[in-house]
Amino acid sequence: MKSLRILITGASSGIGAATAHLLAERGHRIYALARNESALQELASAHPEGRIEWAQVDVTDDSAVRTAVAAMVDSWGGIDVCIPNAGLGIFSPLPEARFEDWKTMVDVNITGVLATLHAALPSLVANKGHVIQIGSIAARNVFPNSGVYCATKHAVLALSESLRMEFREDLAVTTINPGAVNTAFIDQTNNDTLRESYRPQFEAGMEAAFIAEAIAQAIEAQGRGVFSEITVRPDRR
Repeated sequence: MKSLRILITGASSGIGAATAHLLAERGHRIYALARNESALQELASAHPEGRIEWAQVDVTDDSAVRTAVAAMVDSWGGIDVCIPNAGLGIFSPLPEARFEDWKTMVDVNITGVLATLHAALPSLVANKGHVIQIGSIAARNVFPNSGVYCATKHAVLALSESLRMEFREDLAVTTINPGAVNTAFIDQTNNDTLRESYRPQFEAGMEAAFIAEAIAQAIEAQGRGVFSEITVRPDRR
């Protein structure tokens, strides 16, 4: 298939980095946004010059997001695929949780997604593009000690459904709902007991590259149909 112009946030690690690597290897052009400048530089240097370009951006800064997306459109002529991947989870029993942690999850997982989509939608619609949302099995289920995180992923799923209905003629929309993935995701939890009790579950989880393959499959199905939702879980045999 033709080379696509793909915007990925949270591209410096985990699912975002794995997806950027895989899609770049398949000949697509990646515009990578993240906070970690050195990791972005390393990501880009692993591929032919120009295959991955990047900007150091915090998705909670909507002005910075708009500037980066405008730079991508000006430089590359548009956006074919948008993957607002940046997200985090901070687990804690609700009675013990810090409001600052709740706000951080909302700011990144919801507002950051909204900022990215709002900036990218005009170009995506013009190009009849594809939005790949990164949900979670928490978008369909609520788990103890993660109520606010689950709420943010429910919001992502609701937004995906809204995009699918309101841009039916203009966009393909896919939501990827992973279970546990073996990344540094759990390290952001400040509750030592919870973090260490959950760590084995995440370490036994899927590799980020497996999620990247699901994303690539959804993107490269162009013309044959749209994956509206994909749920992937660890093999627990």
